[in-house]
Order: sequence, then structure tokens, then C-alpha cells
Amino acid sequence: MTKRTLILLCSLLPSVCSCRIEPPLHLRQTVDVDVALELDLDVVALWQVDWEARWNFDWNTQILGELEYNEPESIRMYAYTRNADGEIASRREYNFMGTSGRIRAVAGSYDFLFHNNDSEALLFDTTTDPYNVYAYTRVISPGLQLSTPIQTLSQKAEATKAGVEMKADSDPVVLQPDGLFSLFTPNQFISDDPADFEFIDGRYVIRVGGTLTPADYIWLIQIRLVNNNGRVAGSAGGCALTGMADGVDLKTNVSGTTTVTVPSEVYVNRENDPDLMAARIVSFGIPGCNAYDSQSVAAAPAGEHFFVLNVTYSTGAYKNIHIDLTEEVRALPTGGVIDLELDVDDFPPEGGETGNGGFNALVQDWDKHTGEVTIVN
Repeated sequence: MTKRTLILLCSLLPSVCSCRIEPPLHLRQTVDVDVALELDLDVVALWQVDWEARWNFDWNTQILGELEYNEPESIRMYAYTRNADGEIASRREYNFMGTSGRIRAVAGSYDFLFHNNDSEALLFDTTTDPYNVYAYTRVISPGLQLSTPIQTLSQKAEATKAGVEMKADSDPVVLQPDGLFSLFTPNQFISDDPADFEFIDGRYVIRVGGTLTPADYIWLIQIRLVNNNGRVAGSAGGCALTGMADGVDLKTNVSGTTTVTVPSEVYVNRENDPDLMAARIVSFGIPGCNAYDSQSVAAAPAGEHFFVLNVTYSTGAYKNIHIDLTEEVRALPTGGVIDLELDVDDFPPEGGETGNGGFNALVQDWDKHTGEVTIVN
């Protein structure tokens, strides 16, 4: 993957270019500001070379989508003004289609927060703290059952009729987030004096340094079936990763402490390698920490992460298997590849439930079946 960089330019068009303007701060004038974001995202640190070396599943990007992050198509900018005492006084929002746009701002000191806003799955909360943004996704409720890939069509129809409710002692099941990127740049000063800027290509320019980085993370899980002999046909119910954070604070990159379960689909390439299953799970990561800060990760609240895998057999029977991935997830706070070996002899179809297959994410129908699961390092 080609390494990319972010160049973020704020271009100032002064209202008077022929003279030097130096009014006191309280008389600073409103000026037009062009914000041009050349979004070449540097995600090499998160999509590492060893990921591709370890990933063996023949992933069809045309059908299944990209494995890695997609670049944003639009950007939201929050401009937080600071008063003479350095305290945040106000907030304004701007949305840019593509990577550029124009704002009007009073000269002075600002904090800027940028994130992509090209997702229908992501929600952004600014009501709890008007000077902050918390990103999260919806809980899968009965009204959203038809949108989750973790149930078969028959199960979805039955659950909708029955008005299924989630168990009180279970983590909420949430929609998987799309790729989210953020950049917070505090203490930026916008002047109204052309002498304070570089003159580039006919524009007065302020350079704002920083990198737009992912605020949610990708885990690629591949399961090698041992002693299968054609018994496992695939997965009608998908999979899920438990104990993950419900959202993230975009200013600090610290994830929320509320734990949720994130469902996803499971794929099998029956023609080329029918004994290999694969899943791509995106979440906000380990609860209560900044995934980029090793000390923060080490101090994160203790928790468990189970990979819940639905296995469907050629007989029509199925089982839902819990695999403890706590150590593996904690060792990969910004995502990565996790390899598993599952001995089908320890999870035989005999005794498995028959019927439509799959499991209901809403009622946590995840009977634990123990057997030989090897985590491949």
C-alpha cells in the first residue's frame, strides 16, 4: 500500500490587501478563509505489511468491498473560538463536499477538529459537551433487525413478529461503524495581517500540521478448519466480537467505557479453499483508552473479548462457538490479523441444533460450545 500524507492548508483572503491592518484583538475583523484539505491519508501504520503477508483468504473486493480503509469523500470541520482568557467561547460547524470549502471567521485563536461525515452508520453527539464530539453507532433494536447481517431471513421475520427484546445482562449489539478519521489541532491563530502568511499561488496561506488518523479499527479474523472433510458448509449466522467500546471522543481519541458487541458476516470461498473462513470486523476498539498510546492501553479497564462464531453444517445443523480473544485483541489495539484453527472433531454436527441456522444477535442466543481452538501466532 502506498504511503500517503495529509497536507492541510488554510488559505486566508484578506479584505484589504494593500495596507497593513493591526487593530486590537477586540476590533479584529471577519475574514474569508479558504480551507483546502488534500486528503492523502497516512494509514500505513495501521495497515501494516505483515497484515497482507498473513492474510490468506481470497477476498473479492468487488463483491465484499475493500479490506482496508477508504478515503473520506466529505469533511466536517468544527471551529472552536477562544476568548482573551484562552477559554473556549463558541463553536461553529462547516461541511465540505470533497476536500475543500470556505468559512468566514473572526481573526483570533481557534481549536480545529476535523472528521469525515460521509457515513450513514456513524452518529455524532455534541449535546453532552458542546465543545467536543463523541462518535458512536446505533444499537440494533427490533426496528433495525432487518439491517443486521447476523440473522437469516426467517429469523428476522420471526423476531420482527415477536418483538424480541435484548437480555438485560448482555452488552448492546450495535451497528458496525464505517471508517472514521479525525484530526484535532488546538491553538491555531488566524491573523488579519497578510504579512503573517505565506503567499503561494496567489493566496495567503496558513499551514496547519497534523495527520488525519483512523478513529475506529479493523480486525481481520481467519479461521482454518481442521478435520473438516466437508462437514462445515459455512456460516448462516455470521459472527460477533464482544466487549468492544461503544464510541470514541474525537478530541482525545479515548474510546468510551460502555461495552458493546459488534456483529459481522463470515465468508467461505467454497471453490478455492472451503476449509478457510474469514471475517472483517470494524469497531471503536478497546474500551477506555487511546489506542495510539501504549500507556493508555495498558491502563484500560480490564475486560474480556469473545469471538462468537456461527458454524453451519452440511446437515443443516449449527452451533455458536465462543472463542476467547481477550489477549489477542488487547495486543492489537489498532486492529490487525488474528489467525485461528478450529478442530471440527471437537465441534461435530451431531447434537447441533437444526432448522434455519444462525443466531439471534438481539437475544444473545450464543450457547457456549467448548473444544479445541488454536490461536496461531
